[in-house]
Amino acid sequence: MLRALNERAALYALLRHGAMSRVELDRAIGLSKPAAAELLRRLEKAGLVRRDGFQTVRGPGPQAQLWTVSVGAGYAAGVDITANAVNVAIADLGGAIVGEAKSSTRGVDPIAAVRNAVQRAVRAGGRQLSDVVHTVAGITGSVDPVTGFLEYAAHMPRWHGFDVRQRLTEALGNPVTVENDVNLVTVDEIAGGRGKGYRNVVLLWMSRGVAVASIVDGRLVRGSRGGAGEIDRVRIDGTEIRELLSNRAVLALARKYDVSGASIGAAVRRGMTTSGEFVAELTERIVTALSNSVALLDPELIILAGDVALAADRELASSVGERLHELLAHRPEVAIASGSANSVRQGALHAAVGAAREKVLGRGVGETADLESWLLPQIHNHKEN
Repeated sequence: MLRALNERAALYALLRHGAMSRVELDRAIGLSKPAAAELLRRLEKAGLVRRDGFQTVRGPGPQAQLWTVSVGAGYAAGVDITANAVNVAIADLGGAIVGEAKSSTRGVDPIAAVRNAVQRAVRAGGRQLSDVVHTVAGITGSVDPVTGFLEYAAHMPRWHGFDVRQRLTEALGNPVTVENDVNLVTVDEIAGGRGKGYRNVVLLWMSRGVAVASIVDGRLVRGSRGGAGEIDRVRIDGTEIRELLSNRAVLALARKYDVSGASIGAAVRRGMTTSGEFVAELTERIVTALSNSVALLDPELIILAGDVALAADRELASSVGERLHELLAHRPEVAIASGSANSVRQGALHAAVGAAREKVLGRGVGETADLESWLLPQIHNHKEN
């Protein structure tokens, strides 16, 4: 067990710091020189580390050999599943994308479409499907952890009535985690967007549907049946939240104040610059949707995401922040999401790479299929790094 712990510590030190000499590795994990040399020998024989040139030194004496993790020892897949398409990326253990693919699911078996897209992405990276050790799939709606059935997704009828995770695992031949798409947008924001380094975050998604994702002390909140944050049909004063903040609802609000636009983005941008009444009512609707969550969870940060938020940009964040601070004792920061391309797929890939690292580099220490064991570790060590 001690040997496995030391090996795991060495591999993760090399991942964090890049190529290191044996002496640097000694210092990083606290091993003696003979123990570190033997550890590197074992890991090299197992194909988990490789020699990576020599360290440049001044003066006489031999140059120190550098070592690095063999990031090609395993691969991960991140998948974004929508009603009519699937978007896949394959990454190595270092997180570098090596292959991508997209497929339509119209008129075909959706499980077969996912397998086809993953296969094409793997081949694009010069690898085989068997090289993928873990897959994370993001999907609209929430998967019930008891039945595996997709819930809160009436617009995806071909994904209903079966255990989604089990079917995907069987089709791909590696463990698959199925996660709500808005949760994965939040993971992407935590990993490299507006939420980097925060432990308590609420993200409000406003697009064709409305949903909330919550992170409390670095852990995603899913609820007992996976439905936490599914607020689309929740009624406030007799009105469903989707009738307040979905794209269709916000377009109707724009027309109410004589704001027009060819798209939701154009209408919101124009409304934010030409109509103070539009801004005030949109702000009030957002605060109405968020205030209970803010009072209950006391987040450090609120992220506004989706089509409406990205079009409104920082002016909306400022307006919502001021109004929340007037109403509540809690004073969280409010920010607009970074809006990175392929954010669901990228969130899935961050999580999948974390799981693949544990599978390949964990050396049997603390390995688990529990998503929370590796989903958001960067939150916990952000300040240290």
